[in-house]
Amino acid sequence: MGPDTFIDLIGVWIAALLTLGVYSSLIKDTFISKLTEAVFVGVSFGMSIVFTYYNGIKPKIEEPLVRYYQNLHVDYATVTNAVTRTVEKIADAKTLPAESATEELADEIASRSFDTNRFFAVLDSALYKQTLKLQSTNEVAVSLQSAFASSEINLVDKATVMGALKDYFQGYKTVPTSRHFWVLYIFISVLLGLMFITRFFPKHAWLSRFPMAYTIGIGVGMGTPLSFQSQIMQQVQASFIPMLVRSANGIDWLATFGNLSLVIGTLTVLYYFFFSFKKEDAASRGATKIGIAYLMIGFGASFAFTIMARVSLLIGRINFLQDEWIQGTYEFFKYLN
Repeated sequence: MGPDTFIDLIGVWIAALLTLGVYSSLIKDTFISKLTEAVFVGVSFGMSIVFTYYNGIKPKIEEPLVRYYQNLHVDYATVTNAVTRTVEKIADAKTLPAESATEELADEIASRSFDTNRFFAVLDSALYKQTLKLQSTNEVAVSLQSAFASSEINLVDKATVMGALKDYFQGYKTVPTSRHFWVLYIFISVLLGLMFITRFFPKHAWLSRFPMAYTIGIGVGMGTPLSFQSQIMQQVQASFIPMLVRSANGIDWLATFGNLSLVIGTLTVLYYFFFSFKKEDAASRGATKIGIAYLMIGFGASFAFTIMARVSLLIGRINFLQDEWIQGTYEFFKYLN
């Protein structure tokens, strides 16, 4: 697919020249190859800063803190009135008209119990969102409607619903106490992040040890159970396989050979890395050689996959140069003529 506009054509040419500049290092390390590497590193670093801001800092720090400050100064009466109107509309929509209520349906509705605790929990989930702007009645209404739509609370008895809402407002706060501790946690996290910068100042470089220790500790604490589950438990579980695989037609010799090969390879590789005693007898040396053979096959397969991935990237860039650069440029100027 060739470029559609002149700006697209310029972009294709820049990408093509940078591609040729990178692959020119295969011939010789030249100024062009160093320039393209510098451009790649600079652009990647610049994009990482932008993505970090928009995917991390803005949604997780900036916007919640702005909403926290705004909600500290919000008018309590405005919020309660907006919530009351919205819940009343939702209850009106759920209330069954008197003229359409049959005796059986009325008995069924009467048998349903109104769960006050769940009602309060839904209100909390709707009104205590970190990014909810309580000054905006529209946002409050949408949040409440979404929360009640996904719940199964019986709102048919409007009088009971509005009475429970009145009880809820007796303990309601626009900013709960837990939010203050959450803001303190955000400020401590930002401070730890800024302490990484002290690595560039020799006199204060020791301060960077605190965020590094915190990050490493959190990483080890979270990574250890995950690594144990994925790299040990799942592999051990996958090793418990039948030695003899049967099918509708008898023994499946191909699957049986594969299972035997897997078990033999697992045991011999583990035996190869068992260094508690000398392996001088013929059986030990044979098992060690089999383990080494399995290791070489595994390393060779990994290396082959790496080469295939690099060749796939090369094919993609060659297709780009052929289809979008050469052919696309020719068709673009041909279309202009």
